[in-house]
Amino acid sequence: MLSMFSRPVVLAAFVAIGLLGTSARADLTITVQEDAGAVQVFTTAGLPTGGGTGTAAPFLVTTPDYAISFLSGLEKQDVSSRVLGANTSISNTTGASGHTLHITITGTGFTAPNTPPSITALSHIGGTVALVSAGSTNTLTFTSSVPAATFVPPGFTGQTPAITTVGSFSNDQPATITGLSGTFAISQSADIVLNALGDEINFSTSTTLSSVPEPSSMALAGLGALGLIGYGLRRKRRST
Repeated sequence: MLSMFSRPVVLAAFVAIGLLGTSARADLTITVQEDAGAVQVFTTAGLPTGGGTGTAAPFLVTTPDYAISFLSGLEKQDVSSRVLGANTSISNTTGASGHTLHITITGTGFTAPNTPPSITALSHIGGTVALVSAGSTNTLTFTSSVPAATFVPPGFTGQTPAITTVGSFSNDQPATITGLSGTFAISQSADIVLNALGDEINFSTSTTLSSVPEPSSMALAGLGALGLIGYGLRRKRRST
């Protein structure tokens, strides 16, 4: 296939593509803690370049008052960097109230995107409240952070919203990061309080960083594409 294109045009196309994204290595850690008690840590290290992987966490993690089922996480870097938490189901197993479950998901060793240009960030949490006992008021707080910024989906700061009814929720918070360089981490933090026996919440999270291509990079990509199109048209004219 490559033989049908001239070498300068092919080189320009590959250079343009290379400028639009890089890959790197990162490691993922999930921690679980109730109140100020013991911290349970689950880690996956040594991700392949440009790849991603999940934690080696078990299907069930327990604390004195909570059961966390199907806890899993994923982090990946290619044209963007992202940390995700998926299949997280939490229930109160004792009926004790007022206890806070802390869950953090942190990906480290990211090297891109860096600024400039500015970085577009998106924090997301969504899920369902599966069971709420009559008269029970539960809370969920969620934040995403990188060294340059902390951003919170609407309604997920200051121990709100109060979770009093069964239903679904989905919240997104975009942000623009203007200063981020070197190797960095992406972290997500969720604090959950379920105040009655059997109260249950299920949710997934994601934090994504994407760079906005500089005009020069986009122009180079466009020139490469135009060169390929022009060369193909010239060959077609000569063959007719």
